[in-house]
Amino acid sequence: MAEVVAARRRERERLIELAREHVRRLSERMPVVAAAVAGSVARGDFNLWSDVDLVVIADRLPARIPDRGALLADGASPGVQVVGYTPEEFRRALRRGDALATSAVREGVRLWGDAFFRELDGPTDP
Repeated sequence: MAEVVAARRRERERLIELAREHVRRLSERMPVVAAAVAGSVARGDFNLWSDVDLVVIADRLPARIPDRGALLADGASPGVQVVGYTPEEFRRALRRGDALATSAVREGVRLWGDAFFRELDGPTDP
C-alpha cells in the first residue's frame, strides 16, 4: 500500500512539474503575474484522464479567447490545460465564484507570483 501512495505522489509531482516548466517558458515570452495548478491535480484526486488545470494570470493578454488560448497553450505538454486571466479578470472571476479561480486561490499549487495569491486570500475559518 505504501508503494501505491508513493507512486501517486510521484505522479502528482510529475504533473505539477509539467505545469511549472510551462509557466517558466511562458514567463520568457510575457510578464506572468501569477500561476497555479488548480482542480483535481492540486487536490490530489486526479485520475488517468484528468487534465492539469493551469491558471495563468498575466497582463496584456489578447482579448479574443481563441488568440489568448493559442498564445497560452503554445508549447504546453499534452494534458496541460491553460486558462488565462488578466489580474482584473481574475479578481472578477473570484467575486463571481468561478470554480477554477476559486480552486486556484483556495487549494491551488502556487507556481508563480505567490504574493498575488496571498493578497487575494480571504480570512480563514477558525
